[in-house]
Amino acid sequence: MRIISITGTASGVGKTTVARFLLQHLEDFSALKITTKHEGNCPRHSDCDVCETMKHPYTITTDPLQINQAGKDTALFKYAGARKVVWLQTYSEYLKTGIAEALTYFSKNDSVIVEGNSFLHAHDADISILVTTPREIKIKRSTREIVSKIDLAVINIYADDSSDDIIKTRERLHHIGCYAPVHIMNPLQDNYTPNEVFLNHMKEMLGQLVQS
Repeated sequence: MRIISITGTASGVGKTTVARFLLQHLEDFSALKITTKHEGNCPRHSDCDVCETMKHPYTITTDPLQINQAGKDTALFKYAGARKVVWLQTYSEYLKTGIAEALTYFSKNDSVIVEGNSFLHAHDADISILVTTPREIKIKRSTREIVSKIDLAVINIYADDSSDDIIKTRERLHHIGCYAPVHIMNPLQDNYTPNEVFLNHMKEMLGQLVQS
């Protein structure tokens, strides 16, 4: 099994957007979404309700009716072209066990994009991508703990982000010890040359045909 892990410096940096971009452009990939239960107040400040409704140590979902619900990351992955989508919802203390079982839902020959900050705390990946953005200066402690596993960093930008913004973002990565190759991306912009540079780098690493 070939695994690409996509993690982020904080919530809202664009992990899902980068995962969708790769699913749209890489050949024959599936997706695993990991949601980890947080104790106390949700640091994401979101309304997903996972932490409140979980009744088991972990839950693995493949039911299309749940996977394809509008607005869920799992649906975005499916519509982006994922062959199969699996969703793991887990308490942190069952993360390793949950991941091990979730991966059995794929075959040994599958290629899987895993989106979730917690994956690298319990498992290795063939390629590990760290996503950040000039618009979020926070860097989670959990990110600092796995920075040595990062192979590539992606700075997810918007059209009005300046060169100075990008430089400061690079400096934040260096500050936490991330000296992996950095790609600038705007996955939502069509015909953006840096996107193609990143994609070709990924294809080279995966042994896929590179666009000339």
